Amino acid sequence: MKRPLIIFIAVTKNWMRSKSGVFFSILFPVLLLLVFGAVFSGGGTATYTLFVQNLDRTTDGKPTNMTTFFVDALNSTETFNLRDVPPDVDATPYARDAVGPLGGNIRILIISKGFEEDLVNGTFKVRVGISYSTLNTTFQYFAPYLSNETLIATEQGIAQLGEYYTNMTERSASLTLIMDSSDQSAGIVKSIVMNVANAFNYRLIEAKNVIDFEEEPITGVRQFKAIDFYLPGIIAAFIMTNGIVGVTSNTTEFKRRGIIKRLSITPLAKVEWILGNILSQTLLNIMLTVIVIAIGWLVFGVQAIPDAISVVLIFLGSVMFSGIGMTLSGIIKDVEAASAVGNAIAFPMMFLSGTYWPIEFMPTYMQSFSRVLPLTYFSEGLRYAMIYKYSEGILTNMIIISALATAFIIVGSLVTRWKEK
Repeated sequence: MKRPLIIFIAVTKNWMRSKSGVFFSILFPVLLLLVFGAVFSGGGTATYTLFVQNLDRTTDGKPTNMTTFFVDALNSTETFNLRDVPPDVDATPYARDAVGPLGGNIRILIISKGFEEDLVNGTFKVRVGISYSTLNTTFQYFAPYLSNETLIATEQGIAQLGEYYTNMTERSASLTLIMDSSDQSAGIVKSIVMNVANAFNYRLIEAKNVIDFEEEPITGVRQFKAIDFYLPGIIAAFIMTNGIVGVTSNTTEFKRRGIIKRLSITPLAKVEWILGNILSQTLLNIMLTVIVIAIGWLVFGVQAIPDAISVVLIFLGSVMFSGIGMTLSGIIKDVEAASAVGNAIAFPMMFLSGTYWPIEFMPTYMQSFSRVLPLTYFSEGLRYAMIYKYSEGILTNMIIISALATAFIIVGSLVTRWKEK
């Protein structure tokens, strides 16, 4: 056991001497944590600039009552920074000039001329239709209990109301939402505006909710912040990067400098060399986890603290990705090529494995691809262990990681050339 420890100390010291290695292994994950924490720590409510051009005005140029109420309803959401557009200008150039030469997302809501009149008339027809439908349903229920005279009179009244409703002109108030198709917040803004418009409609026809909606947290899960859910993914992603990119680059560099060739003529066995590298990666990854958790706790008050199961997963993940790094370094001889291949594998995997956003956000064919990536099971396992405490999910992902770790270590051992032929 002494010789693997010597390799472990030597590899670890070599990593500590590398400024770029320390940055990408420790400091870069910490910077990413601070960025994610600042964005998702819940320090404030997102607001979106929305230009509003109200074309529905009275004869003296003032906004009509209904449009004023509607704009007030938009403003009450505390989601929009509303900016008024004069009714006598072209809204798009005006908004572009208002945003300024540095640019920005342009979102314009145009309230059409005749909005109030169309809204009142359209609402009236809806209310007449509701009355007609209600009377007709009620009549069908009580008809058997009515006298012939009452029955005929009621039928005539309902028929006249139905004819009146049918002959009413269909009216609907018009809103136009102009947005850039490249605006990532376009869907959110559209959804909020539509919800406000729907609520406005319901209030005008005096509709009331008859469905109660209640929300309950998953049993056994504490009230975590958004940053807590990103934390396991950040840890998993950079353990993966350290294993694939770090081990691949370092091992090929040792080969280029002839260090492995010189080690191969010593009593050191290949398995001891591999074991020393795995121990070094495990220590590095535990250091990364401790530092990231500590900074997350101090700065953002994170609660997702690793337990013993999480430490076991971190060890297994370190072995798995070290095995991938060993496999790549055994196949690729050139240092630059090894680094390029390692990055080409690691960085797409980092963004396709559900580490930073749910896999369900991706297209179906990409979700299927994500399910064959090792990082998917590692990040899910850590999330189950640190957040959900879901034993079945932890065990399933641990078995998969263990199997992949064993397979990659075996392959890495087979392709690593130790004795020169």
